Amino acid sequence: MKLKALFTAIVFSAVPAWSSEADHYTVPDEDIVDITVELNEHVNRLLAGELDRLNAAGGCGGGETFFGGTDEERLYDGLKRLFNIHGRSVVVDDILDGRMARTVIPLKESVYKDWDITSGIFLARSQLTLAPNIKVGGLVIGVDKLEHMFGYGLRYFTRHYLEDMPMERVLWLGAASEKTYLGGNLAATGVFSYADLSANFNGMRFWNHILQKRDDILGREYNLGPYVVCEAGNWKKAKPVDLSRYMDRTIQENYNCSKFASESGLEKFRVSLGESAAKRGAPAAFTCPVSRGALEADAAKYAADIGGTTIDHWTINRDGSGTVSYTGEFR
Repeated sequence: MKLKALFTAIVFSAVPAWSSEADHYTVPDEDIVDITVELNEHVNRLLAGELDRLNAAGGCGGGETFFGGTDEERLYDGLKRLFNIHGRSVVVDDILDGRMARTVIPLKESVYKDWDITSGIFLARSQLTLAPNIKVGGLVIGVDKLEHMFGYGLRYFTRHYLEDMPMERVLWLGAASEKTYLGGNLAATGVFSYADLSANFNGMRFWNHILQKRDDILGREYNLGPYVVCEAGNWKKAKPVDLSRYMDRTIQENYNCSKFASESGLEKFRVSLGESAAKRGAPAAFTCPVSRGALEADAAKYAADIGGTTIDHWTINRDGSGTVSYTGEFR
């Protein structure tokens, strides 16, 4: 009994810190401010400052040290302060704290307004589980997608590029996390987000591009790095980061549709969309996907083979909204 209580406490205390959802339906896209230029300037300014700090502490090219690990390990550790999940990320926390324009949607006015414990406990109870929206590169995303790119993308990068884990296994573990503490069950938010899985994958690409020691997994034509190089014993920014180049409609939940932990949640979601469509007189804007053709156009590049399967198999939902299968979702 004590063990069960401890497990429950861990799960319930961890979910709010690790799981949030996005609402693409309540506020029209045109009402959300595009922060692409401001965000990229901030990211590149922070990156330059971190490289200055690392150079002052010894720079690069010296190999492994007894206490501090390798130069590259120290670089990644430093960048993790900038690019991570909320509470651990300067970039994400600056947005959440209002230092850049973001749109906060009150939970009780959102597409999840009728959520209850039969739909997903934490999304029913906490405003913190509904991420603010931002616009980057003309696309509206939840700030949670930056968290997935930075924090969980780093996990994917570490597993695949640093630990040589097969890509299919990395994607499987990402899906397993999404089904558990990252949202897709009733003890969390009750929302299984394929858009989160795509953000995770694109975040892995971002981390690979930092030093660009290997070609992009989608093909050499998608190489965007290296952003950082080692020259004459110092880290140097080789080219600017543009975060919009990691974003497409596969990380928008109104295109790459979520699935739900219960029939109750699915029904509440559909009813909410129907009510909004009737109120605003634009039924096409309140479907999922909003445009199957636009989703397919952006999803095409994820058809890359990874040894018997393809990336899009693990990151794109072509079935529309439904309930998630916990044993056969990725057959």
